[in-house]
Amino acid sequence: MKRIYHKVRETSHHRYFWWIVIPSLVLVTALYSLFFLRNPDISRVNPATSKETMLVIPPNASMAQIADSLKQGGFIRSEITFRAAAKLIRAGHQIHGGTFQIHRGLTNLQLIRDIIGTKYQIVFELGIPEGFRLKDIAEAADANLGVSKYDFIQAAGDTAYIHWLGLPEEAQTAEGYLYPDNYKWLYPLNGRTLVQALVTRFRQVVPDTLFRTAEARGLTPYQVLTFASIVEGETKNDTEKYLIAGVYENRYHIGMRLQADPTVQYGLQLDRPITHADILKPTPYNTYLKTGLPPSPINNPNFASIYAAVYPTQSDYLYFVAKRNGTRTHYFSPTYAGQLANIKKEEQNIAGGVRER
Repeated sequence: MKRIYHKVRETSHHRYFWWIVIPSLVLVTALYSLFFLRNPDISRVNPATSKETMLVIPPNASMAQIADSLKQGGFIRSEITFRAAAKLIRAGHQIHGGTFQIHRGLTNLQLIRDIIGTKYQIVFELGIPEGFRLKDIAEAADANLGVSKYDFIQAAGDTAYIHWLGLPEEAQTAEGYLYPDNYKWLYPLNGRTLVQALVTRFRQVVPDTLFRTAEARGLTPYQVLTFASIVEGETKNDTEKYLIAGVYENRYHIGMRLQADPTVQYGLQLDRPITHADILKPTPYNTYLKTGLPPSPINNPNFASIYAAVYPTQSDYLYFVAKRNGTRTHYFSPTYAGQLANIKKEEQNIAGGVRER
C-alpha cells in the first residue's frame, strides 16, 4: 500500500512539474517574441531597400495606426505582437506626434522606445536672417529642410494661394511676408506648407492694426512693407532705421526719386555692392531711374524695420551716406551740398585712417 501511495505521489509531482514548466516556457517564449525577437531586415536581401526611413506620427495617433505604418514599411513582422508589446508596457499614453528616424532589424521593444523617446526624433530647423530675399529662403529651405527650392518659389508666386493666405491683391509673390526668424517643426514640409508657416508667423508678429498710422499718411500696408524692406536693405542698425525711413518717406512725398541701392540690387539680383553701370540698367525696381516705390518689397524685413516704416523720424533729411567704420551708422543731410560734404568727410576719414564713432 505504501508503495502504491509513493508511486501516486511521485506521479503527481511529475504532473505538477510539467504543469508549471510548460506554461512557463510558453510564457517566456511569448514574451521573447513580443519584446526581444528581432524583426526582419529586408534591406539585407534587397539592397535597394533603405535600412532606415522617416516615420511620421500624426498628433493623437493610435498604436494601431503606428503598427499599421510599421507593417506597411516592412519594419515589423506582426501588428498584433507589436501592439501587444506596447500595451504590456503601457506605451500608448507616451506616444507623441512627430517624425522619427526608424531602423530595420530592431525588436519591438527597441522600436517602441525609439518612438516614445526623443533620441531618434527629427526636428526640422530653419533660420531666416532679416533681409533675406525669397530666393535666399528658397535655397536655405532646400539645403536645411529638403524642401525643393523650385516648389517653394512656385508656391510663393502662386497668387491664388498667397491671396488665400491673406496677402493683399497687389502682392504677386509672398516677398516681404516671409517673416525672418528661427523656426522648428516636428513634421516635414513642402513648398506650400512652408510658405504658409512663414506668412502665419508674419501675422503673429506684425498685427494689422500696426499699419493704421501709416494709412493716415496716405500709405497702404503694402507700401509700408515695401518701405520697410528698403530700410532693411540699407541698415541693420535698429536705431538708425527710423531716420532712414524718414529720409525715404520725405523723398517719396516730394516726388523725388528714392535712389535706393538695395532696389537696384534686387532688380538685377545682385549680391554685391552696385556700380555706376548698374544704376543705368533699367528694371522695374531701379529707383534711380523710376520715381516712386518699387513694385513690391525687395526682401523680408524684421519687426524693427516695419515699425520704423510705420513711425519714421520726422526730419528734413533727404540724404545719407554710410560711415565705413563698422558702426553701421550714417551721416545725414537735408541738402545735396551737405551730402557731398559728408561724402568728402568720409573719404578723408578713410584716407587718414580715422574711425569716427
